Amino acid sequence: MTSRRDWPAIDRSRVADLLDSIPSGRFLITSRFGEARSAAIVRWVQQCATHPPMVMVAIEKGQALSPIIRDARNFALCRVDDDDPLIDRIFQAMPDHGRDPFLGLPHLSTPSLCPVPSRALWWIDCEMVRHMDIESDHEMWIAGVHHFGRLQSDRVASRSVSRAPAKKASGKRPVKRRAR
Repeated sequence: MTSRRDWPAIDRSRVADLLDSIPSGRFLITSRFGEARSAAIVRWVQQCATHPPMVMVAIEKGQALSPIIRDARNFALCRVDDDDPLIDRIFQAMPDHGRDPFLGLPHLSTPSLCPVPSRALWWIDCEMVRHMDIESDHEMWIAGVHHFGRLQSDRVASRSVSRAPAKKASGKRPVKRRAR
């Protein structure tokens, strides 16, 4: 009997339509250890457990972020707009080791001190549970979700719900009542 490791890998182009139908999005994974901060844009994020809630993230190997996550044992996962040119310009290429991509970028810090760009739609703060170095061009991080925040709820809602035009104000002042 042949083991699975003996099977040749299939050419991705043959199954691209199937693989591309797996849900994906545009996320920024960030972390901080001491004074070192870094981030990377990722496409493959998946919820992998519900009790306790956990996520799984695939990150391209060679990122300056990987040793920071390893040492800090936590990261923030930020949902970013699909067509944000500033996020593209700062985080599309692998950041230089030692360069802080958050200098000059408005951001907040999660409870675990991970930076989150103010431009993010939402974020979750995660504690690393497992790291898997698989035989491919990506590595996987599995983490438990401990905190979250919503930053741009209007932008999220405007993409999924069409809104009726706002009504004009009637011009009447609200009546103030005196306490008796």
